[in-house]
Amino acid sequence: MKKILIDTDCGIDDAVAIMLALASPEVDIAGITTLAGNVSLPLVNNNVLNLLAYFKREEIPVYSGASGALLEKPLRAEGIHGKNGLGGVELPKGKNRLQPHNAPQGIYHLAKENPGITLVTLGPLTNLAIALNLYPDLPELVSNVIVMGGAIERGNVTRYAEFNFAADPEAVQLVLESPLPLAIVPWDTCLSLFVTEKEIPWEEYRKFRGGRLFQDLQQIPFAYVERVYGKRAAALPDPAAMAYAIKPDLAKKTITGNLKMELSHTVMRGASVPVEGFRLTLIQELDRAGFINMLSRINSL
Repeated sequence: MKKILIDTDCGIDDAVAIMLALASPEVDIAGITTLAGNVSLPLVNNNVLNLLAYFKREEIPVYSGASGALLEKPLRAEGIHGKNGLGGVELPKGKNRLQPHNAPQGIYHLAKENPGITLVTLGPLTNLAIALNLYPDLPELVSNVIVMGGAIERGNVTRYAEFNFAADPEAVQLVLESPLPLAIVPWDTCLSLFVTEKEIPWEEYRKFRGGRLFQDLQQIPFAYVERVYGKRAAALPDPAAMAYAIKPDLAKKTITGNLKMELSHTVMRGASVPVEGFRLTLIQELDRAGFINMLSRINSL
């Protein structure tokens, strides 16, 4: 069983990704670290703690992290995720509490306790960049880092930039310059994984606790995607990255290459620029049918 640590700015698709990990026997969640992104840090912390309580997994430690980027002004996505980050869905409050250590400390301590751990990052890379600065031996303890972020051809917050990377491009560049082993699932890859409302057998899903929550969470995203992309569907980039972390053979096409971040204060800021090299694995295509089938695991929660 693979040990994973999830770093998240828990909005709707982050919550679905966490649910997918909870439902997958291939992985064991050693801990979750949080940071501001889709919504502010206090909301992210509440969402993670309450989600774990909802599924009776309060033994998983949660570490609170960065409240903002290294340099970038706050970038939020409440129009997609709702004011509370979960599309207005209110989960009952659990009894679990945040760990006394912060997220960069948590990343390092969990990596020390679980050598060879896999990190799955679902938000900006601020926590990871800080952890690398504080603990230069961290890369020696980590077997892989699966990153949802970046856009090669088409962004989602600007023509060129994807949200997670645009939210803290300096942090991304620090991670790219580190020796951490990286596999990146960019926004471009996720565009082919939009799941239309009709593709999910909701009547069957609603028989299950996890399936009901999954559907309830999608109502604002369905409306947003319909308005922007012309089809009533859910964009699920974070679950796509998690699915790859759980089952790497879902990747149908990968390339080895390198990226650098555009850090200038122009319309290109936050863009992921391909450059020559062998720094990382870029996931260009995932098995769509296999991904949709994996989502049904949520019904086991």
